[in-house]
Parts: sequence; C-alpha cells; structure tokens
Amino acid sequence: MPRLSLDTNLPSSKIPDDFLSGALKVLSNTLGKGPKFCITLVNSGLKMTFGASSEPCGIVQVTSIGSLGPEENKKHIAAITDYVHETVGIPKNRLYVFFQSNTPESTGYLGSTFHQLAIVEKGARLA
Repeated sequence: MPRLSLDTNLPSSKIPDDFLSGALKVLSNTLGKGPKFCITLVNSGLKMTFGASSEPCGIVQVTSIGSLGPEENKKHIAAITDYVHETVGIPKNRLYVFFQSNTPESTGYLGSTFHQLAIVEKGARLA
C-alpha cells in the first residue's frame, strides 16, 4: 500500500501527463514494493506558501507498511526529491518530504486488513 502524494501550488498545466506513472516507478523502486500496490496522486493548484513566498513549492507525503526508517529514508528522500525537482521544477529547498510508517493491522484492502491478508491468510488473496 505504498502511497506518494504531492501537494503543490503549481497549476495542473505544469504537471506532466506521465508524472504519476513516473512517481509510481520511483516509489516502487525505492521502497522495493511491487507497483501493483502503489498509489500516486497530485493535488495541484493549491494556495500555498513556503517561507512566506508563493514561489513554486510542495509537500510530498509517503506512507508504507515497512521499508521506512532512518537509514532507508535517506535513499528514499534523495530519489523522490530528485524526481519531483527534475519533472516539475520545484526547487529542492522548497520541498518537504514526510514519511509515515503504517502497520499491517491499521491498513485495509479487499475489505480486510493487511495483517489478516498477509499474516493470517498467508497472502492467498494478494497474489
């Protein structure tokens, strides 16, 4: 259930059509999770300021069950920040990235939790 969302003040016309598919690849690769379960989204055209300026800025939020931590996040933030900067032009010093580690029992899918699906049922419905 890895998720990457970008909130930005850039207008939607500045977000390339392939941004979401590229972000999905970056997320899947850096976290080591199958793209089948990854979600990417963009909220563009928001009224935002960063450091009292309305120049292009953004917030990236990444959630995942596992694959996050002090050492892992160093790799993730580099990959994600580089991708966002290169594809939409938000300067790296105007972009925050927040990581949220979710637990299997607090994350749902297929009308159940990942704990039930992966641990109890041993992944039978996830294949």
